[in-house]
Amino acid sequence: MKQNLFLFSWREFTRSASFGKSLGTKILLSFLALYFFATFFILGMSLGDILPEKFPNDDPVFIFNGFLLAYFGVDLIIRQLMQALPTIQIKPLLVINIKRSRIIRYLLGRSVFNFFNILPLFFLVPVCFTLVAPEKGTMPAIFWFFSLILLIISSHYLSTWLKWKFNESNYGFYVFVAVIAAIFAIDYFGLADFRKLFASYLQMVIEKPFSILAVLALPPVFYMLNFRYLKSNLYLNLIDSGKKDEKIRDFSWLNNLGEYGKFIALDLRLIWRNKRPRSQAMMTLLFLFYGLLIYRTDGKEVPDFVFVLGGLFLTSLFSISYGQFFPAWHSRYFPLLMTQNMRMKQFLHSFYILNVVICGLFYLLSLPYAFMHVKIIYIHLVMLFYNLGINIYLIFLFGLFSKKAVDLGGSSMFNYQGVGVSQWLMGFPLFVGPILLFSLLKLIGGTVFAFAFLGTLGLLGILLQPVLINYFAKAYLNKKHELIKNYKNS
Repeated sequence: MKQNLFLFSWREFTRSASFGKSLGTKILLSFLALYFFATFFILGMSLGDILPEKFPNDDPVFIFNGFLLAYFGVDLIIRQLMQALPTIQIKPLLVINIKRSRIIRYLLGRSVFNFFNILPLFFLVPVCFTLVAPEKGTMPAIFWFFSLILLIISSHYLSTWLKWKFNESNYGFYVFVAVIAAIFAIDYFGLADFRKLFASYLQMVIEKPFSILAVLALPPVFYMLNFRYLKSNLYLNLIDSGKKDEKIRDFSWLNNLGEYGKFIALDLRLIWRNKRPRSQAMMTLLFLFYGLLIYRTDGKEVPDFVFVLGGLFLTSLFSISYGQFFPAWHSRYFPLLMTQNMRMKQFLHSFYILNVVICGLFYLLSLPYAFMHVKIIYIHLVMLFYNLGINIYLIFLFGLFSKKAVDLGGSSMFNYQGVGVSQWLMGFPLFVGPILLFSLLKLIGGTVFAFAFLGTLGLLGILLQPVLINYFAKAYLNKKHELIKNYKNS
């Protein structure tokens, strides 16, 4: 077959049954991409003025090169979380008389054209023209820019290869993150200056262009690692599930808690055994470090609304991220679930108990931030009460309008499969709602009054939990046939 595989790919995209669907989502993602492109471009244009002003006694290009090491480290982690492996697109090609080597070259070649490789160009091109070229000259700037392009491509293929390997391991990703974190920690505490070392190499490329040969070999090396891996493993079972054998966790000990324990075990098994809910749950653990960003004072007072936002993120993110697809997580077997000898009240109450336990645990894990601000102890407690007394019921409410089934095996990042109108609308009352309510209450009665009101409102919702869960149980029973129909048609 001599036809161009990229032409087949374009036809697959335009002729797909879903091409005309979710138009609103496609438009929103396009605007989001344009926003990031514009932001990076403006930042790149501004660095030529910002760096000399911030570091008047240092070489601004050298300083910028040091920051690039942090960028590539974070880039590797983000790629592991967000960059999808494009394996599904080659499934039809495996049954056609095409050489596997050609399929692999097509797969690896096509994978280069993605958002994470294009985005830094909008940042590096203006930096090259406004900072590096005026400081170092045109030809050195071109070699500098080309060396960074090679590093971006190397990062892409390294990340892809690591992701193949992590699919075979339950803990590979967490070891990888620990290694990156250790490198940053060693650099931060002055045990070794990796940023200076990296900046010195890029400075050498500027001064001695032949030094670019050191990174010129990296893309072919990582390309061949991917090629050899795919050459040995390019089968349908790699696409469907990888070679990783999941360890089964049945959580049978929860059966001792009665019917509620069985439903909690059902949710925990769903999270543990399926990629999308598992990675989404793990992401909430990473957000525990979010407080290091928003609670830093730098000599300035932290605004009260930041504490509200931090309290929501650090104590309630699991409820919000996992709850946004409730009950669509169970869409695969929802018809079977509705035919079992169960009460809807037990189903909802078990979800509530699971959130109480996990959010309570997250509250305890967030308490070390009290060393930065003592009032975090009670502010986080207030937001925990608000989440368990208000947000959980909002999740139940939006769940009644769930229309799309969820693919449990997909990636959690930049995956808009199963996202409907209710998921887009849910973010406003769950995140923005408490901040606006707090701001209004603060205007009326001050900060203490605002936090007291939010906490009291949450406690009232917790105390009324039996009544509210009974109400939503009846509502879900009335809508269960509609939910089943929605999941089957999506």
